[in-house]
Amino acid sequence: MTTAADAGLDEQTDRESVTAAREPSRKVRVALTAIVIVPFVTAVVRAVRNDWFPIGDNALLFIRTRDVWTDDHPFLGSWTSASLSVGEHMNNPGAMYDWLVAPFAHLFPPGPAAALGVAAINIAMVCVISAVSHRVGGWSFQRWALLATALMAWSMGSELLIDIFQANALIFSFSALLIVAIGIASGDDGLLPLAAVISTLLLQTHISYAYIFVFIVVGVVGVRVWLRREIESPHWRRSAIVTTAVLVVLWAPSFWEQFFGPGKGNMSRLLGNSSGGDFSLGLSDATRIIGSLGVRPPFWGRSGFTTTVEGTRITETPDGPSLEIAGLLPLGVASLGIAALAIVLVALTIVARRARRRTQAAGGVVALVVLLGSILALSRLTIGSVGLSPHHVRWAWPLLAFVHLVIVWLGIAAWRGHRSSETVRMRQVIERTIDAAVFVLIGLVSLLNVPFLAQPSGPTADHIFMPTMSRIEPQLEQLDGFDPVLYDVSTLRVFEPYSSTMMMWLQEQGIELRVDDEVMIRQLGEARRADGSEPTRMFQLEGVAAQTYDGTACLLAEANLLTPDDDAFVRELLSSATAGLAESTQMSPDDAFDALVRREVSVFESHEQELIDTWIDTTFALFVEGDICRSLPA
Repeated sequence: MTTAADAGLDEQTDRESVTAAREPSRKVRVALTAIVIVPFVTAVVRAVRNDWFPIGDNALLFIRTRDVWTDDHPFLGSWTSASLSVGEHMNNPGAMYDWLVAPFAHLFPPGPAAALGVAAINIAMVCVISAVSHRVGGWSFQRWALLATALMAWSMGSELLIDIFQANALIFSFSALLIVAIGIASGDDGLLPLAAVISTLLLQTHISYAYIFVFIVVGVVGVRVWLRREIESPHWRRSAIVTTAVLVVLWAPSFWEQFFGPGKGNMSRLLGNSSGGDFSLGLSDATRIIGSLGVRPPFWGRSGFTTTVEGTRITETPDGPSLEIAGLLPLGVASLGIAALAIVLVALTIVARRARRRTQAAGGVVALVVLLGSILALSRLTIGSVGLSPHHVRWAWPLLAFVHLVIVWLGIAAWRGHRSSETVRMRQVIERTIDAAVFVLIGLVSLLNVPFLAQPSGPTADHIFMPTMSRIEPQLEQLDGFDPVLYDVSTLRVFEPYSSTMMMWLQEQGIELRVDDEVMIRQLGEARRADGSEPTRMFQLEGVAAQTYDGTACLLAEANLLTPDDDAFVRELLSSATAGLAESTQMSPDDAFDALVRREVSVFESHEQELIDTWIDTTFALFVEGDICRSLPA
């Protein structure tokens, strides 16, 4: 006797067979996936050809990938800025991302290694998205998943496709997890080990995924309970055993650090501060952010990637700290927009359920839960002294793209289901037209993403200073034989891009580096803690401070963005003007030079002043103290 559930499964199988019969061949689908990957490959090639290298926090993150399998092997992820708001130093839970990039870091110099490592992970996740979306929903789902992935890559721009900064590096991994979640929710337990790997990568690399991960689990479990009579899972025990083994292996280093590492374990720190700090984003701002990303053009498009959520500092008011995020939708409009998305998802899920399209119904519920859950997850975001930055909420971009993807997938299926009077030939024509449109759009978006584009997001925003740093690198060789070097970070400005790159190059040249700042020690590992025996102290200065320094330290290296000819011209111009000003005002030469550099006196033509301003504003200098000064040119 056939039950209604069995009939539903038979009908779903019949529908999937029809879809499979008219879908493109495997070679064509692989080719389409390769087209999506093209911008990742071209970004790597361009990076290698142009001598690109990580800067800012990217360089800091890369240092730890080179530490893998050494005496300073990382057991934890990077220090997290959430520490500032909770008052206790914490790290992201694990170093899985470092392990994945480590083979490249040990084979190649920093630039090619970072580009190849990050691109390899992202390309692997694009392949997961392609393969799992086909496994879950056939070609009818795979085509839209590939288009959404291509659009997300285009919205990021070429340079973020090789960016190791966690907020950008995890976008495709999160997209893959959301699609895997649909498969597990609809009964595919074979995807559990894969979900364990991707979830671990996300949670270990950036703790911001912890809250939204809870709602993904809630959505999957809720669907499994809802569809429990229709799901047969004879091999769930084997999948559960494999998944457990994967989790034990991947999380073992984190627990090792907790129980056997120095000081208070990181897990204890994280769990003890899981409730957040004194100031959180709140439901209102969380709703406005999700609404702005979900219903207001350009949605998660290229311009919206960096403009939808603006960096905002906390403002102290008589009523307490306040966060006024400019540019977001008003709360009422955002709420209505989210409600509209939710209603559409509910309606399409009901249609899919009545048509016995189990997988699509599961996808609709998962999308609905993570959409509403994203508001609660964001509301718990702790805001520290640096304020809100777009990278704190970056996971919301792929999440909203996923919601839109599911709506399109279910919407097309519902539209097709209402056109039952069409002939088979007409259906084939419509399907071929849709396929052709998807192919063209993916090809066009991927082609548009090939040219260079560095979004002003994270460390990539400071890419214009890379030539300055390139001129410094060869001069670091002078430190050889005078290490270990104490890198004094007390002179650093917030978010400067230089120091981490200098540390990365010291590591590359085999010059031992140490620090005495607790944040940097948490970032770079306990083995780099200074003990006072370091023969050389090094610090950096920028701009006016670099040009007017008159302390006891000696100059190791200096560079700016001017060409060598313009640099020589500016120095000669300033030398002449300094002498003239000193003579006419009875100032000392040093005071006259300071007055010109600080712009207290102007004696130059406009074009000359422009060059001088560039020379001053982009100057970066390294100073050292110790015996090394005797070996440096006067």
